[in-house]
Parts: sequence; C-alpha cells; structure tokens
Amino acid sequence: MFFSISYICRKIDLMKFLPSLIICCLLFLFIRTGFSQKSDSISKNYPRLQWEGFVRADAVFDTRQVVEAREGYLLLYPKNRLNDKSGEDINAHGSFNQYAMTARLKSRLTGPKVLGAATTALIEGDFTGASNSENNSFRLRHAYFKMKWEHVSLLAGQFWHPLDVPEMLPDMAALNTGAPFHSYSRQPQLRVEYSISKSNLVFAISSQRDYVSAGPQGSSSVYLRNSMITNIHMQYQWRSGNLLAGAGFDFKQLTPRMVTDSGYKASEKINSYAGLAFMKLSLSKVVIKAQAILGQNLNDHLMMGGYAVSAINPLNDHRTYTNLSYLSGWLGLSSTGKKVQGSVFAGYTKSLGATEKIAGPVYARDPDIGYLFRVSPMLTWLAGNMAFNFETEWTVAAYGKSDEYYRISQTESFSNVRFSLVATYNF
Repeated sequence: MFFSISYICRKIDLMKFLPSLIICCLLFLFIRTGFSQKSDSISKNYPRLQWEGFVRADAVFDTRQVVEAREGYLLLYPKNRLNDKSGEDINAHGSFNQYAMTARLKSRLTGPKVLGAATTALIEGDFTGASNSENNSFRLRHAYFKMKWEHVSLLAGQFWHPLDVPEMLPDMAALNTGAPFHSYSRQPQLRVEYSISKSNLVFAISSQRDYVSAGPQGSSSVYLRNSMITNIHMQYQWRSGNLLAGAGFDFKQLTPRMVTDSGYKASEKINSYAGLAFMKLSLSKVVIKAQAILGQNLNDHLMMGGYAVSAINPLNDHRTYTNLSYLSGWLGLSSTGKKVQGSVFAGYTKSLGATEKIAGPVYARDPDIGYLFRVSPMLTWLAGNMAFNFETEWTVAAYGKSDEYYRISQTESFSNVRFSLVATYNF
C-alpha cells in the first residue's frame, strides 16, 4: 500500500499540487466549521464564515496596440510609433479579446474577541495570475487578519498598499482601476490605525510581492529586500458626514546592486518619496472623488516612474542614483441610481524629470513619455445580482526626446480608444 501511494505521488508530482491541496483542506475545514454547528448555537463566541464573489465576462476592442498585461486585459497606455521599412506604423493596428479570468471568490471570517479586540479575517483570490505567463491561474489578492479595539486596529497580511485608499478606488469596470494615474498595488504589510472623533491616523510598513520595482536584474522584490528597510507609509484621514479627505507620505529605499559589474562589493542605495492628497464627497445623487500624487519611483504601483544612474566611479564601478519624478491626478464622478448609473473618470500624469544629470542606465516604465491623459465614461445597468457595463477609455501618450535630466520635449502623441462590454453576476 505504501509503495502504491509513493509511486502515485511521484507520478503526479505531489509538490506541484501541494499548495492547491492545502488550500482545499483549509476551505474544507472552514466550511465544516460553518455548517457543523447548530443554528441556535451560533453566537459571537463562534466563528462565522461568509462567502461572496462574482463571475464576470469581458469583451474589449482597442484601436491601437497598447502597453498592457494579461493578454491585453490590463491596459496602461498606447504604444509608441514602430515603423516598418516603408515608414508605416506597425502599432497603428487594433485588437480584440474576451476574458473571464477575473472571476473572484472571497471568504470572510468573523471570530471571537482576542485580547479584548474584535477579530476578522479575509481571503480573496481570482484567476488573473501573477504574470502574463500565469493567465487563468488562481492568484492571491487579499489575505489578512484584523484586530479592532475601541480606537486602535491592527491589520497583518496582504492588502491594498496605503497609497490605494479603498474608499478612493475609481468607479471603473477596467481591470487597471485607473492605473497609471491611480496607484494599483497590493502588498504584504503590517498596518496600525488610530481613530478618534473624525480623525484617523494610519501607519504601515510593507514589502513587495506581485507589484515590484525595476532594476538591473529586471523587475523584482530583491531591491527592497536587500535594503533591509521596509516601505514606510504615514497617512491622516478626516471624515465628517459625507466628506472624506486625507493626505499621506510614503518612503522606500532600494538596493539596486550588491556587487559591481567589475566584481567589487557594492552598498548603493536609492531613497524615494511620495506625497498623496485625496477627497471624496458623497451626495444624494452623485459621488465626487479627486486625488493627486507627487511621487518618485512609483512603477511598483503600476504608475509611471523609476530611477537612473547619475554618476559612475571609473575605478570600481560604484554608482549613485537619482529618481524620476511624476505628478499624477484624477477626478471621478459617478451617479448613485438604483437601476442605471453613469460615471466618468479623467486622469493626467506629467513627467518632471530628475534632479541630477543622467549618466547611465534608466530603470523605469517608458521614461520617454512626457505626459499621459485618459477620459473614461461608463454606463451601468443593474438587474438583481447582475450588472452590465459599457465603458470607453480614451488614453493618450505623448512620447518625446529626453535631455540629460530626462525632461521630455518634442513629443508626438498617440491615442487608443478601448470599448469594453462587461457582464457580472454577483453572489
């Protein structure tokens, strides 16, 4: 019997499926816990499990080739000109695709008090995978537990980066959710919030997982890990009636290399900063959202930015770095109808260049773009558990030539219009 089990395990490569088996076992235990108790025995002393999610089908059409992810599903902006031998622009060509990979499942657990704090936990995933090569694969979106006292709460696990205030997510059907004008990043973190009266203070330390920085080894979390300093974020929020407003400060340090190309040990660092301001006004018939970010090296948030080599020591190849800075802002308006809703998103990003002259390689997302803008109206029809969206995204990217500070001039603009039809069943 043992021989048979061992033989089967070797044949199916058990280690390859071990994570899925563990998840299935955990889900079985959660379900068993939720249904094995008699209904009259369930109280605040017992865990309560709630399932929710949706199944979604999308069809999208683009008028131009775009910078994207997930087989074109996650749109960032149109591609630059790419001429053939006769001068024809190869990228002036549209595309069409259909998707179902955003189907999502969420499990929310409410537990008994621990150390005087109310406890909750959440696991959420979908099938968009962690990279283009893993499309249709199950990937983790959120996984955290939260402890909440009267004025203090503690969250540990993977959740939206603090630059992504959940209440400030743009009202869009697109998978990009406003990127690259709005931050889009989920990271492992430890977050503490202190709330009193109308004020809420947020302090968080985080690392990187699926959304990582660029560098000499390509996009990787190794640069933040080797810095031995977590990403640090502080934020103040103010709530009064139907108004939410706030501001935040973000800091991260990267270590691009531990050894030079000539074999010398390196201790090179690059410090990057970002400032955030936002406002949300919820009226009876319309919700208004506005946000601005002035930031450096934010490509780990699906935004523009990065850094570059500013000086090279010719004796040992040691390098110093400078940030590429960008200003991004967006405005969103959405109606609150019960059957039919309308919304519009407008975003703008401007390259501010670097504070020091560029002497070497640039590690950034398309640093030759001088500015970007997008206008995206959407119409939504609600019918029971179903939602039907028709959305248009008009995105323009201005590519140009850079000077020694990577300030962009002599730009040429390229636009893409995306038409999206989305049907979602929520449960």
